[in-house]
Amino acid sequence: MANPSQISLYNTQSQKKEAFEPIRPGEVSMYGCGPTVYGLIHVGNARAFLVQDLLVRTLEASGYRVNFARNYTDVDDKIINKANEEGVDAMEIAQRYSEEFDADMRALDVRQPNHKPKATEHIGEIVAMIEKLVAGGHAYPAETPFGSDVYFRVSSFAEYGKLSKRPIDELLNQSRIAPGEQKESAVDFALWKAAKPGEPSWSSPWGEGRPGWHIECSAMIDAIFPERLDIHLGGSDLVFPHHENEIAQSEACDHHRPLARYWVHNGMLQIQRVKMSKSLGNFMTLRDFLEGFGPEVLRLLVSQTHYRSLLDFGGDSIIRSEILLEKLYRNTLEWRGSHHEAATEAEASAEFFEALRDDLNAAKALGLVFKRLKALQKSGETAEAAALWNGFYLPTLRKIIGVLKEDPVSAIDNIRARRLKRSGLSESEFQNIESLLTKRWELKEAKAYAEADDVRKQVEGMGIQVMDSPDGWTWTPARQSLE
Repeated sequence: MANPSQISLYNTQSQKKEAFEPIRPGEVSMYGCGPTVYGLIHVGNARAFLVQDLLVRTLEASGYRVNFARNYTDVDDKIINKANEEGVDAMEIAQRYSEEFDADMRALDVRQPNHKPKATEHIGEIVAMIEKLVAGGHAYPAETPFGSDVYFRVSSFAEYGKLSKRPIDELLNQSRIAPGEQKESAVDFALWKAAKPGEPSWSSPWGEGRPGWHIECSAMIDAIFPERLDIHLGGSDLVFPHHENEIAQSEACDHHRPLARYWVHNGMLQIQRVKMSKSLGNFMTLRDFLEGFGPEVLRLLVSQTHYRSLLDFGGDSIIRSEILLEKLYRNTLEWRGSHHEAATEAEASAEFFEALRDDLNAAKALGLVFKRLKALQKSGETAEAAALWNGFYLPTLRKIIGVLKEDPVSAIDNIRARRLKRSGLSESEFQNIESLLTKRWELKEAKAYAEADDVRKQVEGMGIQVMDSPDGWTWTPARQSLE
């Protein structure tokens, strides 16, 4: 096999972009933090899984063999609380929402990982790791009315904070010991929790209980990747405390052998500059988004912003991605049948993958696609544009970005059908608006701007918000909120 192409990634721990060098040449070991399975995931959660998917696709396209694990947290306070609300067993909740998560990933066309470990399947490894930490002085049991908790002694790990760059003194000033906790220090964290009546539990040297959140990932990584990881992924909200605690547990347990060589974190998704979260109630489930807009709109939306940047999830950004998707399908329909090799194909391929291999810059890669096609069309090289589209861009966008996989006629019909359903209008009202706005666009292209403005005002008088972009136009009822 040919040597894989060089990739660079931003490493959260070093806080700089680094050339990627795996432990084993040509092979990549990757672990991504998965869902806590107590409900349907929201679109903010989905961004992390799309970034993981983009990295897998880019590594494979660059010649690497990827061994990827993504876990399920299937025992947790949130799962127990949900089970109590519904009056069912916690494992029933975990199984139900594990299956719902899998269904969402299939709908979003996210590649299945090589390993899908569950915390409850690794209790033996978790207990063994905690025993080792206790024996080494890095952890200690603490009595509670229900049995013994076990805590990690943060002061025993001198490098604590090396990922998040948060000093211990600062953390101590910000931390408090909660009522009922018997910790030595406010910054110590739970490895094992004594079981309260009615909670799921397993046997351990400290009595019946269940694992803390952080320890499960360390134990599963050890079980699947004995040589440790090349890349550990997750959202930037996991840098502290989750990933910081993973490092402390794993490296204290194994003589400071690095848990991962590269830490890759995606930025958050925001609505009006506020992080999307279930606790704030400002979220849309992925299931609802897919029903309203389809998976390709979300994949295109996420890909147009660099993965480390904040992503604004406003109504306009969603609609503009839908407009762009429809335009790309119309290009596919218009250029269907042109298969000769384009003169610029090698050059286009080189610049596209150079952008992707530079810290997964899909936004730049897509920008290069649109820029080159626009230049060819403007210069009258429509045959060259069509050949380049069919020979490189279309198959590459399908393979790497995960869009444009449908028949273009069906895809355009589906986009229009979802738009009609969202509008809440009748078919005749919908068709009338579409007809008027098509007429307006034709007037604009004919430079009859005054007449085009009159049509726009007529449509807006019907309670419709019109949105233009370089890729076309769309509309939504003004009363409808997409925020």
